[in-house]
Amino acid sequence: MTRLTAIFLLVTALLAGSAGAAAPEEEVKQEDKAYTAFQLGRYLTAQREALPLAEKGDRAAQTLLGELYSKGLGVRLDFGEAAKWYRLAAAQGDREAQFALGLLLLNGKGVKRDAEEAIRQLQGAADQGHDLAQYNLGLLHVEGLVVARDVAKAAQYFRAAAEQGHGEAQYGLGTLYAEGAGVPRDPMAAAQWIGRAAEKGISDAELDFGILVFKGRGVQKDEARGAAFLRRAAEHGNPVAQNRIAHLYVNGRGVLIDPVEAAKWHLIARQEGKSDTWLDGYLETLSKEQQSKAAAAARDWLRARHAGFFDG
Repeated sequence: MTRLTAIFLLVTALLAGSAGAAAPEEEVKQEDKAYTAFQLGRYLTAQREALPLAEKGDRAAQTLLGELYSKGLGVRLDFGEAAKWYRLAAAQGDREAQFALGLLLLNGKGVKRDAEEAIRQLQGAADQGHDLAQYNLGLLHVEGLVVARDVAKAAQYFRAAAEQGHGEAQYGLGTLYAEGAGVPRDPMAAAQWIGRAAEKGISDAELDFGILVFKGRGVQKDEARGAAFLRRAAEHGNPVAQNRIAHLYVNGRGVLIDPVEAAKWHLIARQEGKSDTWLDGYLETLSKEQQSKAAAAARDWLRARHAGFFDG
């Protein structure tokens, strides 16, 4: 739903597409007040200023009210009220409202669950270039949820969103190219799209791209660069990457050999649910001082990430 928030920062975009001549000066000022208040977090003011506009049929104001009620911003959380305003704006072709209403219908929040109508609303938003709608439709077609499973169609939706810079869609499209699912298998295209997603900080993409670069699959082999992406994924909390970077520090592949760093990442990965009996044995070969340093470093990392989760 981040796009819903971002759209309100673009006042002119929200006002675009209104039918008829330009609104009277006072009404434009009222719209400015509503969106400015929203941007500043003054949600009660935003609701008060947007309501009369929404009641007159202003689709952007209707979408704004839907956002306020769907998030409980300055008003009570009320999915039914949110759906009411989203529906009015969606009927006028507002793509943000179509996307939001589609999700409410899909999940049965504030409205009766209606998968067919949800898909129509999401499709309406996707047809207008809404990247999150395109991505979600891709996911639904990959999984065969409420629509027939169609990986080729999923790839089309992912591509549409990926070309707009949507990181998760880039990763999804790259994965399909890697697997040859819905598109011809293409290691270079896979590496290209997964790499773009990795650059956006998506940990699973960082992990996969790190492996591709480390092994030279679809991209020039570079162990140091591959290890750097694995390290990024590890720092972002990916247990598989944490386990792999531990092995790299043991063997000095793409990084300098560092027993303490290897043990640290093994302990973190183990705490996060990724066990490794070989690394357990390796840990026992280290000196008591090395084990103590690794345990302290792992504890500090986990505390920083989980705010007191690890108190050993």
